[in-house]
Order: sequence, then C-alpha cells, then structure tokens
Amino acid sequence: MSNSHPLPSLPERLFGPEMIQDPYPFYAQLRESDPIHWDPGMHAWVITRYEDVAKVLNDKRFSSRRIAKGRERFPQAEFDALFDTLSGKMSEYDEPEHKRLRALVHDAFARTAVEEWGDRIGTIANTLLDDAEASAAGQMEFISSYAIPLPLSLILEVVGIPDAEQQQVKAWCDDFSNVALNFYANISESDLRQAQKSVLAFKEFLREHVAALRESPRKDLLSSLIKAQEGESRLTLEELLANTLLILSAGNETTTCLLGNGLHALLEQPEQFERLRSDPTLIPNAVEEFLRFDAPVQFLGRLAIEDVTLKGANIKSGDLVLAVIASANRDPDKFENPDEIDVGRTHLQHMAFGHGHHFCAGSQLSRQEARIAFETLFSRYSSIKLETTHPLEREKNANIRCFKTLPLRVAG
Repeated sequence: MSNSHPLPSLPERLFGPEMIQDPYPFYAQLRESDPIHWDPGMHAWVITRYEDVAKVLNDKRFSSRRIAKGRERFPQAEFDALFDTLSGKMSEYDEPEHKRLRALVHDAFARTAVEEWGDRIGTIANTLLDDAEASAAGQMEFISSYAIPLPLSLILEVVGIPDAEQQQVKAWCDDFSNVALNFYANISESDLRQAQKSVLAFKEFLREHVAALRESPRKDLLSSLIKAQEGESRLTLEELLANTLLILSAGNETTTCLLGNGLHALLEQPEQFERLRSDPTLIPNAVEEFLRFDAPVQFLGRLAIEDVTLKGANIKSGDLVLAVIASANRDPDKFENPDEIDVGRTHLQHMAFGHGHHFCAGSQLSRQEARIAFETLFSRYSSIKLETTHPLEREKNANIRCFKTLPLRVAG
C-alpha cells in the first residue's frame, strides 16, 4: 500500500493527546509499516488492516472478557463495584452467555417497537431547531443544541426514564462510557473513582425506578428488561444495571458523534454537501459513509485466550488485542479513496457498529435517528456554514471520536 502524503512518526504511546485531533495519519502509518503492532505502553496488540480486524472480531480465540485486564491494571478493592458492573455488559460476554443476554435485549427492543419511533424523532428534531432559532436566529451550536439532546431525549423515552432526569443520566452515562470504552488506553484512578461514583448513584436510582415499574409496568424498554429479569433466562440486577447503562450510553453518545462527524465531513467537502442536498434520497447511504469515514467508536478490545499466530505475529494467551475499526474503515485495500467522503459510495461494508456476533443491537435505531436528523436539518436550511476559523476541539476520550462544539451559521 502507498500513501501520497508523508506519514507521521508514531507517538510514544498510541491513543494519547497527539492522536485526539486526527488519528487517521497514524492509522495509515500502522497499516503500511506495522499492521499488527505491539504497543508497550498499553501492553496490547494494535490491529489496523480491515482483513485482520475482521478476523480478530470473528475468531473465538479472542475473547470479549477483556475487563480482566482492567482488574489487573487497577487491582484495588475500591474499584470492585465498577468492574463488576462493567463485566455485566452483554458486550463483555462470549457465547453462550452473550447469546442469552443479547436475546433478552433484542426481545426487549422488539417489544418496544423502535421502528415506529420515526415520527417522534422528527418531532424532537423540529422542536430542537425551533428552540435554537428562538435563542439565536441565524446561529446554532450544533452539538449542544441538536446532536446531544436529540438522541438523548429519544433513548430516554425508549428506555422509559423521565426526561426531567436527562442531565443527570447524561452525566452518569458519560462517566461510565469513559471507562467502559477507554480503560485500556488512557484512564486514571480519578476517572475510575468518578465512574464508580456515577455507577453506584445510577444503581440506586435504577433500583427505585425498577420497583415502581414492577408495580406499574409500561410499554418501554426498561419494563421489558424487568420482565426478562423475572423470566426463565432472567437478568440479574447487576446485568440489568450494566445493560441499561450500556443502552443509554450507546444510544446517545455514539449518535451524537455520528451527527457531528457527518455534518463536519460534509462541510469540509462542499461538493458532496451539494450533491446530498440536491438528492436527499442519498441520505441513508450518506449516513453509512459518515460511519465509515469517521467512526464514533475507534477500536474494540479483545483478549487472546490461547496462543495465536496472526500474519507472523505471535500473540500470547492473555494478551490484550485492540481491533481498530476506524482504521479498517479507511483501509485502501477495501475502500477506494478511503480518506474522502463519497455520499454515493456503494459496497459500504464498514465496521462502525462492530463485526460478527457482537454487532451493535441498537444500530437500526441509530441509523433511523441520523437519517431523520439530517433530513430535518437540510429541509429547514438552505445554507449551513461553519462559524469559526479556529481548529475545532475534540473530546478527550481516545475511543469516542466526537466534537465538543460545532458552531454554525444557518439560513432558511
């Protein structure tokens, strides 16, 4: 493989501050020079080519039970409650336990009929744009006024948590997600303490909420999960807590990132923006391209449970492996001109929602939200431009690629 631009030297430790703004040149360097890279700072293998990432995510010799590495790194008893909760997420299980949890969550999603939420997504989107126009005509801070509250409001309704709890639940989820997605890269004891504090507070909140829903169940996801807790396969309270946090976190944060990353990519390539505006039927395809081009989740962790030789690399049992799906999505052996947006691109076999049996359970809801969010935005405004000449700041979590702000000037 070759790259027309000079590639940077790798930082002393991957996924540090040097990679927050733009990790993709570093991924290209790894794909070309060391696609199965041992990183001594994280004590982990970093896998960057599409073919190899797909193999790791499909190979049963690589386990999802990677929380064991977190316990090794932070063995203090004070973090036991946090790691116990992290271990209860369905994304942390292998078969057959994963199949049991995934089936329960899928059944719960089916009973809440998320495919029927299209009208509600449109209503939320239009209300948010109305509010943004009322507060500052012609200007919009896209992330805080649209990209955050739209998926957050919706997932709270789907799960069945009162909208009045929105800000508190968002804070709990952000603390949880920071550790759940990033504990193997750049995490500190203070991050762990904050996450544990939030998990314990959410657990107390959820315990009271579950008790109320047992008395008066509703047609929401949490009521369905409570029913699953009492069925033959049953969820434990810890699994209910962990997977409710997982659904809430994944159901708001990743869609926020998708909306911000997608719009920014269009603003950087105005000819693609105009192509999309002139043919809105391309929006569903464009959403897939946004997911490929700048994936909200950058990498997925796995733990080798036996010795594996992969393209000449000797991966030992117990080694941590990071499958960099964001790099796989830019692999030129898989995608033509991968560093450019093409809203009409076909054969979009990206890995933004994962790969194999751990494929994201909420992928269809996220796609539906993004499609309607962009349709609503583009039908409302004939002109959308960035309202800054300064570099835009990214969130500091190396595994969640998201803008802090995206200031816009808009016109109808």
